[in-house]
Amino acid sequence: MSTRQTLWLVLAILAIPGLWLLNLLSAGGRSALHTRIDQLVQIGNRPVMECDRIAAQRPIVILALGQSNAANLGAPAPSGDPPITLTADGKCFMAVDPLPGSSGDGGSIWYRLAHRLSALGLQRPIVISAMGVDATSIDDWTATQSPLRERLVRQLKSMQAAGLAPELILWQQGEADARAATTEQVYSVGLDKLALILEQAGSQAPVFLARSTVCRSEPNAPVRAAIEAKALGNGRFRIGPDTDTLVGDDLRRDGCHFSGQGLDRAAQLWAVTLAPAVSGN
Repeated sequence: MSTRQTLWLVLAILAIPGLWLLNLLSAGGRSALHTRIDQLVQIGNRPVMECDRIAAQRPIVILALGQSNAANLGAPAPSGDPPITLTADGKCFMAVDPLPGSSGDGGSIWYRLAHRLSALGLQRPIVISAMGVDATSIDDWTATQSPLRERLVRQLKSMQAAGLAPELILWQQGEADARAATTEQVYSVGLDKLALILEQAGSQAPVFLARSTVCRSEPNAPVRAAIEAKALGNGRFRIGPDTDTLVGDDLRRDGCHFSGQGLDRAAQLWAVTLAPAVSGN
């Protein structure tokens, strides 16, 4: 064996533990993500309605995605508020917070957003599908073999089969990547992957991107820059609200997740953003 061949053999042997560790860490991350997905709020005993009858009303269907501030991690909604129409796991039903399909046992932006959009006097009803999973990065949503990516694709397919394909997709994510110091380029590539996944799953709906990076921290410039550049330079994406502006003890109950007032303000920002897209409906 030549000296060069010997050197390559030694390097290959030395690389094996590193690859093993990398695979182990990756498997551990997927396992933790599986656990969080298994803990999402279930439909339970909520009365199920016929999706066909809802689809016949030509509703404005909104798919909301993201991490904890897209989930049920906010302050609980006031009791007595009327339910909204949801679709999840191929079923349709009326629900209040915490919304099935997302993590957490508190309140959400989307419950309030549905009421605000309905108050605009639209001719079509609002249907929400929420998939918010706490502590998830953009890689968790887009990586090959990620259980969250697989769940997203299943949800899109089930919505399409029910005649309730999303008309608008809302993205409320970025805090995990801000904490991980994800670069602008890496986050931008992640958004491209997300768009491709949606397209391959049969959805051409525009994706509205919130600037959502604050979690006991200052706004994260690289993630925000990636979002703003993508919304300006890619026809698939639209700029969403800047929820990083919602700071203070009165708006964030723990410096990260929204208080009741913070959820109301976030829902209002989203409603203002979406009003042009749903006007005339």
